[in-house]
Amino acid sequence: MANVSLTQDNKLLYLKQFQVLLPDVRSYIRQHIPPYWPELQLLLTATTDEPLGSLATLPLACCVAVGGNPKQAIPVAAAWEMLCLAMRILDDVQDQDRPEGLWAKVGLPRALNFGTAVYTMCYELLAKADWSSELYCIISRKLIQTGLQLSSGQDKDLRGETRSVEDYWQTIEGKNASAFAWACAAGALCGTNDTSLVEACSGYGYHLGLALQLFDDFEGTWETSGLTDLAQGKITLPVIYGCNVAHEQREKLQFLVNSGQIAAYEFQILNILDSINTRDFIIWAALKEREQALASLDPLLQQEGVTALVAYVTAIFTHVEDLLLKP
Repeated sequence: MANVSLTQDNKLLYLKQFQVLLPDVRSYIRQHIPPYWPELQLLLTATTDEPLGSLATLPLACCVAVGGNPKQAIPVAAAWEMLCLAMRILDDVQDQDRPEGLWAKVGLPRALNFGTAVYTMCYELLAKADWSSELYCIISRKLIQTGLQLSSGQDKDLRGETRSVEDYWQTIEGKNASAFAWACAAGALCGTNDTSLVEACSGYGYHLGLALQLFDDFEGTWETSGLTDLAQGKITLPVIYGCNVAHEQREKLQFLVNSGQIAAYEFQILNILDSINTRDFIIWAALKEREQALASLDPLLQQEGVTALVAYVTAIFTHVEDLLLKP
């Protein structure tokens, strides 16, 4: 496992060295927005005119971790930002659970159209990169495969057939982990053609994506400021775990979940989940994914980029103890 000791201060320091390139990522996106579509330009203003989040640093750090120049990975970081935005728009269209979502502002048909356009922008940003034709083909081909995996995972989720922990893992592998694996692998490809190093970055992204999804499910059940997942009738890992693990109230929980009225039974379900320490299980599972993400970095030699990747996956666990101590 990558052995890097980090304090809270140097976690931020290692991330900041890549964040200085984020204005270049924004500029790259801005340059390639279609000039004939002012409405799309307006939609992307939040990305092109505001500071980007730390997600965009992942391809840059992976490029350096394999010995490359992070500037070569700027097109990947830009495409990654567009992919994240497209996924958020399309997910909101399908779930219609966020009143601040684009669908609520422009309507479902236009939101669907915008989401498709933003996804298409990913390929435009890659096509404009100053790379060899071979590198472009490899990275864009991987994105095509990732897009199909994302759609497959989302379809599985929409079918409502995720009832076992194994089903859940397959779903989030497709709809979340595959995207992070692509972003990290594509960034690495900008710095090396060593397959083992690219696979190391891909593995890191894969497990990071799983960890983030686990936290998302945790927050959606216990930490959200708006409607909880249960209030929306969603079946996520906490509920799936409670319905599958052996405990005295499992049959009651299964009855409540299968009633089709999850929202009406929200507090009863939540009490059962709390009684079997479901929070602890979710955090434990996320910590295991962090361990595997860090272990994936073992083949990498460039300390600068590796340390930033360690800092990223470590920073998201900063408040784990606080989450576990909350009633």
